[in-house]
Amino acid sequence: MTVFRGFAIVMASGIGFATGGGLLGYLLALVLPSYYRNVFRGGQSNLFDPVQVGIGLGISQGFIAGLVVGAVVVLAVAIAASKSPRKEPLDLD
Repeated sequence: MTVFRGFAIVMASGIGFATGGGLLGYLLALVLPSYYRNVFRGGQSNLFDPVQVGIGLGISQGFIAGLVVGAVVVLAVAIAASKSPRKEPLDLD
C-alpha cells in the first residue's frame, strides 16, 4: 500500500463517518430535541437550536471516529502486508 492510498483511506473513512454522524445527529435532534436541550446548560434558551447542535456534534464526532477507524484499518493492512511472503522476480538468465 502506498502512502497516498493509506491517506486516501483515512480521509474517506473520516468523511464517510462525518456524513453518517451528521445525519444521525440531525435525526436525533428531530426525533428527540429534548436530548440536546437537557445535555447542554443553555439548552432551555430560545436561541438554542437542537438541530444545529446535533448536526455539528455528529459531524465533528463522526469525523474523529472515522479518522481513528481509517487509521486502524490502514495499520492492520500494513501489518498484514509486512508478514506475507513477498514474490521474488523471476531470473531468466
